[in-house]
Amino acid sequence: MSLVQQKAPRLHPIGEPDHPLQVRSIGLLKGVLAPDGTITLTGNFHGKSLILRDKVYGLVQKLIKKGQYEAMFVVYPRTKDGFVTSFEVIGVWKPSVLDPDSGAQDDLPEEFSIRGEVCRKVWWDDRYGHRVSVKVFGEYFVTVDFGEAPYLSIGDFVSMDAILTEDGRLYAERVELIPTANELAVVRPARPEQRPGRLTRQRSSAIA
Repeated sequence: MSLVQQKAPRLHPIGEPDHPLQVRSIGLLKGVLAPDGTITLTGNFHGKSLILRDKVYGLVQKLIKKGQYEAMFVVYPRTKDGFVTSFEVIGVWKPSVLDPDSGAQDDLPEEFSIRGEVCRKVWWDDRYGHRVSVKVFGEYFVTVDFGEAPYLSIGDFVSMDAILTEDGRLYAERVELIPTANELAVVRPARPEQRPGRLTRQRSSAIA
């Protein structure tokens, strides 16, 4: 199902995280469709391969039949040695055609949302600056460059807003350190039945 084919209108294909520790590596890029269904990305992207999911093919054909050849595509980036090697196309964003009642805009900024656990110590590259590997699914990770950011250690959970550079790197413009499950447990209020005072009163009543 396309990201625009949902019961509630959505104004952006990349929604808010469902959970504070939700992992993901997802982006939005502009592209042009050819009559044969071939997609050519037109933004900061040059010559990388595209993997098109079967469920997206029907939406692509729908746009072509309506004479719509420009759209935005929801993608999963794949990186190797610090550079994006390919994109998996998982959705098409053209609400004026695919979901006209939503009121959403067709043209949105190209951007990426990277959320996951730091799986390698931050290192410095003389050409690209700080680099970090973030685990986003199973053993799969993406490499992201960034400027200033909080001190990051292996195991930290981060949320990054990134862009795709002209030479094919993911560069984070915002880096946020998210409390982990253990840290959230420390600050989580105790349940009423676990309050020491209540337990003391129950014991007092039993003794009486």
